[in-house]
Amino acid sequence: MKILAIDYGEKNLGIALTDDLGIIAIPFSVEKNNENFPEILTKIINDKKISKIIAGFPLNLKGQEGAQAIKVKKYFKELSKKINMPIDLIDERFSTKISENKLRELEKNIDKDIDKFAAAIILENYLKKSDI
Repeated sequence: MKILAIDYGEKNLGIALTDDLGIIAIPFSVEKNNENFPEILTKIINDKKISKIIAGFPLNLKGQEGAQAIKVKKYFKELSKKINMPIDLIDERFSTKISENKLRELEKNIDKDIDKFAAAIILENYLKKSDI
């Protein structure tokens, strides 16, 4: 099963994919959050033979939905309709901070890469918790 993960941002959307065996999370790309994204995502889904999509869901520190979580839930509900594929929301608390720390350790460009690495962290966490 090949899985795609999305890290939502107002301007950019980070994308990570599993390897062909569905075991390893790999940072893939950063896409603009605009009206072209559903078409870009559909192409990635088809080209990479994606069978499942997950997306980061920004719960607050108490595990509750705040204003941002409600906005993200609405965004992915609409996106799911446009691509005709369900999108499962996954708790993403600390994913951006963890990816930022990893990029600093690797001396990588944080501004350029953080979104796709955050998506990879979300995907890693999902893979660890799932019985795939």
